[in-house]
Amino acid sequence: MRAMDDKAGLSQAMGSNDTAVDKVVVSVCAALSVIMLLMYVYIRSTAEADLNEHFGHYVLLDEVLLLSAVVVYCTVKEGSPWPRFLYIGVIMFTALVISSVLSLSYLVFVIPILLVTSYYNKRFTLSIAVLGAALLCLEPFISSYMGIEDLNYCSLKADNYGVIVITSTPMEEAMYKFVDLTLPTLLIYAAVTVLSMWVTTTGLSMMKERTTLAESRASLENELSIASSIQNGMLPTDFPRTESYSIDAVMRPAKDVGGDFYDFMSIGPSQVAFLVADVSGKGVPAALFMASAMTLIRSNLENGYTVDTVLDRTNAELLKTNKEKLFVTVWLGVLDLSTGELSYVNAGHNPPFLIHKDGAVENIVSKPNFILGRRKGIRYREHRKKLDPGDSILLYTDGLTDSTDAEGRMFTQERVMEHLSQNRDPDTIIPDMMGVIDRFSSGAEQFDDMTMLLMHYRMPKVIEYSAWEEFPAGHKGHNEALSHIRSKLLEGGCSEKVVKDMELSSSEIIANISMHAYQDKEDGNIGVSADVIDRMAVVRFRDDGPEYNPLERSNPDAEKRIKEHKIGGFGIFIVRKLMDDVRYERVDDTNVLTIMKEI
Repeated sequence: MRAMDDKAGLSQAMGSNDTAVDKVVVSVCAALSVIMLLMYVYIRSTAEADLNEHFGHYVLLDEVLLLSAVVVYCTVKEGSPWPRFLYIGVIMFTALVISSVLSLSYLVFVIPILLVTSYYNKRFTLSIAVLGAALLCLEPFISSYMGIEDLNYCSLKADNYGVIVITSTPMEEAMYKFVDLTLPTLLIYAAVTVLSMWVTTTGLSMMKERTTLAESRASLENELSIASSIQNGMLPTDFPRTESYSIDAVMRPAKDVGGDFYDFMSIGPSQVAFLVADVSGKGVPAALFMASAMTLIRSNLENGYTVDTVLDRTNAELLKTNKEKLFVTVWLGVLDLSTGELSYVNAGHNPPFLIHKDGAVENIVSKPNFILGRRKGIRYREHRKKLDPGDSILLYTDGLTDSTDAEGRMFTQERVMEHLSQNRDPDTIIPDMMGVIDRFSSGAEQFDDMTMLLMHYRMPKVIEYSAWEEFPAGHKGHNEALSHIRSKLLEGGCSEKVVKDMELSSSEIIANISMHAYQDKEDGNIGVSADVIDRMAVVRFRDDGPEYNPLERSNPDAEKRIKEHKIGGFGIFIVRKLMDDVRYERVDDTNVLTIMKEI
């Protein structure tokens, strides 16, 4: 299939070239027709009327043929191959007429062979070269019988009456001319023919290379276009507008595909995660690394890890396949919509701007952690900040602040803060900023990807969980808790399948709490609440045992444990597989584990 495409591409390129050469050849025909017309006028105006009339017939015939070639070009369908034989043939006949009328002009035969070289057709070039050589050899004999006397090859004899008589025959004159002029000219003609064949072969080879290069470039551009579409498809575009918050974002790559990305996702009924990241490098490698990093971060967030653990695990996974030594900077935040508490981690990224509801602008500055993908064993540190209703956070990549104008001056953080202080409307901050950047950098090329994301915290989200129901740890409390969970979820409209998945997950969690939280106690209680909130089944578990986050445990190696005949270790693994989200918190010296599943 690829070979057929290459042949089709070469055929199309050759057709375009032939069309362009046809135009040049016909232009030569038109120019020669003017020359031959002037020659005909000159011949007819000289003194020897009879002889000149004989010459004029040949010139007039050639003039008709040249004009016919021009007419054929104007009337025949473009791209038709047969007329070019007529064009070159007429030019060769013109060369024969000129060389016959004008003595010592054999090199005019070089014109057609030079023209035919541009068609890059070896067979066509060789055929015209052979035909030209044949006409060149015939010219002395043809001109001798056209009535043209060249006194250089004639014997002159004076008779008794003072008349000069030409005694040599036309054949003798033709033979003299063939030896003295034609043979030396043939050597030059042969050299030109060899050169023409080399040019034809080289030109054809270059045409093939240019065609292959053009097809490769077109294929690459098509692949980049597809890659760009895939990349844009990975970025969320359904920006949320709720009573509690809104998000807006934009990503403008410097090339067809870029290394910047943004993402956001809801986590349970009351939290939303959002981030902006910048991959080192540009083009396809950066885009592939971006896709990998984005997938890993999203997967770890969905598994319920805290923001620091998300980047810990993402960094470890990126190092396994990072042969290109790329890296990515990330600013990741999770906002609790019910409290306004923001937990975030900065992995070598630009500090975002916090836009207060009163218009004050500041950087959320914290000691940055190391970049992702370049060093093993990194532990990322979580930071916290309280947001007030009406506050906004603008995340961005350095393509924003490093944008330059035509004189090479950067946009800088100061200009960003200045414009943010003048516009507090979350619906227009990003569009206005893009307009400011475009006006600032007008006439300058964009060298870096540019990405922005705005999180606007409107008002606290009220989550009304049902009251905690206390059940004793152990077998009896286990069954009572499961019965309570089933009853509450069925009342909320959950399907039987959802209820069974929640029961199985709850059974594993209650058993783990009984075993680990109260293993050194004779009695203990497990708090349980079950609700259906925003089409999400939510079950929470509370115990007052030592702090323990089960989500920090790595998944068990199932094959290894089976071979070693070990039982257990699959509880939280099963829960993660069945649930859409699992989250852990330490609240008032108690462990709170929340499991969620869409109904």
